[in-house]
Order: sequence, then C-alpha cells, then structure tokens
Amino acid sequence: MAGATFPPEHALGGRGQMAAMSPTAAVSRTMLATPAPQLAGGFGATGPRTVAMKPSDVARARATPTGPLGEAGSSIGYVYVFFRGRYHAADRRRRLIEERDGAETLLAGAIRDLGATVLREGVQHPDLTGYLEAIGRAEASREGAIADLAAAEHQKAIEETRLAAQESALEAEWKAANSASDDADGVLRAATVESERVRARLARVESERARLAREIEAAAATPEGQGRAAHLRHEDEGAAEEQRTLEAQTARLEPQVADLRAKSAQLRAAANAARSKLDQAQVSRRQVAGAMTASVAGHVRNRAAAEQEAASLTEQLGHAALQARPAVSSLLSVYQRVDRLQETIADRARELAALERAAASYDGRKLARGLTLLATLLAAAGVALWFFGIRR
Repeated sequence: MAGATFPPEHALGGRGQMAAMSPTAAVSRTMLATPAPQLAGGFGATGPRTVAMKPSDVARARATPTGPLGEAGSSIGYVYVFFRGRYHAADRRRRLIEERDGAETLLAGAIRDLGATVLREGVQHPDLTGYLEAIGRAEASREGAIADLAAAEHQKAIEETRLAAQESALEAEWKAANSASDDADGVLRAATVESERVRARLARVESERARLAREIEAAAATPEGQGRAAHLRHEDEGAAEEQRTLEAQTARLEPQVADLRAKSAQLRAAANAARSKLDQAQVSRRQVAGAMTASVAGHVRNRAAAEQEAASLTEQLGHAALQARPAVSSLLSVYQRVDRLQETIADRARELAALERAAASYDGRKLARGLTLLATLLAAAGVALWFFGIRR
C-alpha cells in the first residue's frame, strides 16, 4: 500500500535538516511503509518495504530551490505533495485500523482457544485452580438448565396435546348442541307459521259467517228472499264445518307450538352453555400456553446465561494461562500465535501513532503560499483567456 509522501524537509522535521543527510542515507519512498509480520487469518504487510534512494535522487532532494521562481515552484509542488500525502495517509490509516481490529478479533479467539485447550488437556496449575472450579460450576449449571429446558418443553407438549383434545371435544359438543337447537328452531318456525295460517283462516271464516248471518236475516224478512235465505243457510253450514275443523287444528297446534318453543329454548340454552365452556377452554389453553412458553423462555435464558458465564470464564482462564504459561507442549503453539498477534497489534498501533505525528508536521505557511500562487495563476489564466476572447 502506498503511503503519504511529504517533502524532504518535513520528513526530517524542518526545512534546513535535509543538508544533514548523507548521500548514502536510505529515504523511504512511502510514509512509514515498514514491513509487518504476517497475520494469522490472512492479514499481510501494510505497505511496501523501505527502498534506498540513489545518490542522484538524494542530491536532487538536498538541492534547495533558489530565487523567487524556485520558491514559487517549490510551493506549488508542495500543494500536490501535501494532498497526495493526505490521500495516501488516509487510505493507509484505514488499512491499518482494519488490520489492527482483525488482529484483536483473532487475539480474542486465540485466548478463548487457549482456555479451551487448558480445559481439554486437563492442565493443572495453582494459578488456574480457581478458574477451573468456577468453570466446572458453570458447566454444571448449564447442564441443569439444559435438563430443565428439556423437561419444560416435554411438559409443554403434553399440556398442549391435552388442552387441544379437550378443546376439540368441547367444540364437537357445542356444534352438536347448536345443530339440535337450529333444528328445533326450524321446526318451531314451521309450526308457528302453520298455526298463524290456521288462525288467520279461522278469523276469515268467522267474519264470513257473520256476514252470512246478516244476509240471511235480511233475506228472510221478505217473501221473495226465502230462496236466497235457504241458499245462504247452506253456505253458512259449509263455513261452520270449516270453522269447526280450523278450531280443532288450532287447538292441536297451539300446545305443539308451546312445546316446541320450550324445547327450542332449552336446546338454545344448552348450546349457549356449550359455547361458554368452549370459550373458557380456549382462554384457559391460551393462558396455559403463555405460561408454558414463558417457562421455556426462562429456561432458555438460564441456559444462555450459563453458557455465557462459561465462555467468559474460559476466556479469563485463557488470560490466566497466558500469564502463568504452564510448560505444556500442547499450549506452545497457542502461546506463539498469541504472541504474534500481540506484536502485530502493537506494530499497527505504533504505525498509526506515527501517521498521526507525520500528519501534523506539514508546513502550513508553504501550503498557504502554494495555494495562493495556484489561485493567482488560475485567475491570471482566466483573465488572459477572457481578454484574448474579447479581442477576437
């Protein structure tokens, strides 16, 4: 990765210090491009290695511009060098931070791996006894939480099956009662319609007989109306027969309608009671399911807490083992990996600090002079273009 390049006088801390360099001095072509040890997990060097400049390059670097034009050219060139250096420094800083963070992540994993290896190999050391006992208690707590979770899930499944069967039975009971009530309501409606039809027909027959009685009385009062009166009496006899039939039907239908109404009310009450029991069972099932789910969730949290505690203690065991460094052959490779990662993190931290120091060492006056000269040149070029454009 190319680093930020600063002018020679700033790389040495001042404009007059380049003269102190020998012709054979090695000058880095990129800012702080020191080789980095290879990281575990694919992290490589952060930049190219330091390259020794040729004596002719050193001579050119040592040459100090003279005269106003030389100073102006140097200032304008410094603007380019400054912004190029800032760009490369920002890119390098980002890469260094990524590599440092990756190394820290790998280091945390290596320390956990060290603790797990100590547990797996059964390493014994006075400084590790307390951690080993605490991890044993955490593992026992985790196993207990796992057993409790399995029991809670089994009990939840049993309760869900029982409550589902109970709800299905109550739902079937309610459907049967509701169907019987609906059938009774249908029979009651048919009987009620028939009874109302008979009573309406009976009312019409009674009204017809009253009319016939008035007409018979009027016709019998005159000698010429005797024939008509006899005919009307015959019609009245037919209406009377129909009235007796309708009255008998009414007398038969009214008790039936009353019985059907009572039976319908009884069946409707039974259907409502069955529906109430079903609703209560559904509410109870939801409450029990919620309680069992909360219980299972509590056991899951307990297991997660125990696992987290065991992981934390394992990491603490890894730190303790790293400090104590028991002489066990299976731990040597882990020690070496941890040491390499720690060296890498320290190296990246030093390089980042050097970048910060180098970024603050630029010549502000020379940069401002170069920017002013650039702005002046651009303005002059613009005026010249405008002038020649007007003359054409």
